[in-house]
Amino acid sequence: MIFLGIFQISLPYGLVFWGEQYISSGLSAVLFATLPFFVLIVAHILIKGEPLTTRKILGVIAAFIGLAIIFWRDLASVQGSIVQPSFLGSLAVLGSAASGGLANVVAKKYASKIDPPANVFVQALIGTACLSFAGILTERGVPLRWLPPAIVSVLYLGIVGSALAFVGLYWLLTKTSATNSSLIVFITPVVALLLGWVVLREGLEPVIAFGTMLILSGVYLTVTYQRIESS
Repeated sequence: MIFLGIFQISLPYGLVFWGEQYISSGLSAVLFATLPFFVLIVAHILIKGEPLTTRKILGVIAAFIGLAIIFWRDLASVQGSIVQPSFLGSLAVLGSAASGGLANVVAKKYASKIDPPANVFVQALIGTACLSFAGILTERGVPLRWLPPAIVSVLYLGIVGSALAFVGLYWLLTKTSATNSSLIVFITPVVALLLGWVVLREGLEPVIAFGTMLILSGVYLTVTYQRIESS
């Protein structure tokens, strides 16, 4: 749990929130979507029952391309210019994905018998200590403004976006492979787009629909590989 507190909470959250200051949200989503690639590689090394197969690789690549298509405008706006802060921000988000991918595989292999709520509680304590210490070192003199929107945001991200999400993740890891569980990074943007279309009446452009279909096809290809290969 100490290892997961560092590599699942402290490093991913610290790196991704720091990196997002310097790059667009779309680029951040695409870079973080490299997480399943790290899971594929590490799971192949650490978990006997999760070999690296062509079918899984093709499925993850298809889903990744679909996500890139959805956020193509944000990617195009970068225009290939490498400014040091944005470059370092991109590396930070990639580091976050690598850390999270490693932690997912380690959790699958070693933490499947630990009660998920207890596991997340200990990890949250470790993450709070590490990130608070990092904040004290790097953000001295920065005023704290506890405005109502900030408080609501922190509570939502802490309870719904972190605690409940990780409890669900660790429960899912007891039911499926580390690779399959990592595919949530592709599904989240699709759900957001569909909710925006249904609830907010936002337009769903053909290119976004095409990207969504690629994501769903890639996820299906990856998730069903065991059944097909065993038949």
